Amino acid sequence: MPGTEVVVIGGGIVGTSAAAFLAERGASVTLVERTAIGAGASGRNLGAVQHPFDPALVALHEETVAMYREMASGTGGFAFPAEPAGLLMLAEDRGPLAAQAEGFHAFAELRADLLEPRQTRSLEPGLAPDLWSLRLATGYPVPPRAATTAMAERATRAGARIEIGAAAVPAIRRGRVSGVILEGLRRIPADLVLVAAGPWSPYLLDPSGTWLPIVATWGATARLELADPPHHVIEEARVEAVNRPVDTEPEARPPGPEATPSLFTLAAAAGVSTIGSTFLASEPDHRVLGPILVERGMRFLPGLRGARITDTRACARPQSFDGRPLVGAIPGVGGLFMAAGHGPWGISCGPATSRLAVDAMLDPGGSAVPAALRAERVAAPAIPEVDA
Repeated sequence: MPGTEVVVIGGGIVGTSAAAFLAERGASVTLVERTAIGAGASGRNLGAVQHPFDPALVALHEETVAMYREMASGTGGFAFPAEPAGLLMLAEDRGPLAAQAEGFHAFAELRADLLEPRQTRSLEPGLAPDLWSLRLATGYPVPPRAATTAMAERATRAGARIEIGAAAVPAIRRGRVSGVILEGLRRIPADLVLVAAGPWSPYLLDPSGTWLPIVATWGATARLELADPPHHVIEEARVEAVNRPVDTEPEARPPGPEATPSLFTLAAAAGVSTIGSTFLASEPDHRVLGPILVERGMRFLPGLRGARITDTRACARPQSFDGRPLVGAIPGVGGLFMAAGHGPWGISCGPATSRLAVDAMLDPGGSAVPAALRAERVAAPAIPEVDA
């Protein structure tokens, strides 16, 4: 609908993609972001686009990969691999991987291949010599912030305005959105508002904090200089098993760095290797945890010994109650929409999710959001009327 005034809250991959698609369809778009484009998980992820291992998300992933390939063929400077590097899941014995391989048979496109230690080392000579692996045909190395930055630039080229530096909440009057209110009570009027603020999205809709279909799971990563990084994306078996909701109430005393659980992951993109991963209910001290992740990773990749850490980071993944994003209209408030809750799959599925949200906003009688992803599958929040 040309001329429709739309505000997008959130400068991650979902928000920037939505702003681009809305502007390209003729809407007058303002994206508001409190800190910086890609400040959260969209800029601090491992650095790989991967298959989500969930039937409800596969189509979103495939569409997202197609979008990235199209962007890479343009003139914007965004690079995307023509083929996946491959994902190697590692374990000390065959059993866990064989069980996982059975589960992956539902995804024929992954071409799951169980490899004994000798075969594993032939693919990645730097790995420890006693590791079994399961190779999957997924894993596209992409620098952590690259896709989000490219989408923000695409949105700007299409005419979207990006405002950085102030928090925003939806302005609601008589059961309908009227825009957003920024810090300092400046108001941006709008016909439609999309909340795409990752794990903070629920608080923008219900400031009381009682509506929490999405919570933060905190990850810590370290960026390294490796002379000979693996060609594959590497994961310790069962990483995907920790992609689950955490308690809405954080522990009274979070574990210290040495007691913090982690699983080994590593991806190399554009000359930078990133190691993780943690899935925590509260923000970790990434400066202390980074060297611990490297030390633990030596069990799998001995060449990590002596690697120089160039940076450590922490970010909050938006983990939904069932591991799938909430997309579409918020019941009870006209013109208010949401797209958030991808957990670790934002970079891998976010642009296609944004396309679904944009279709729902501009074509309310058109293609529907799949039932497994609709925001209305959870009880609606008690959204207070706030207007300035």
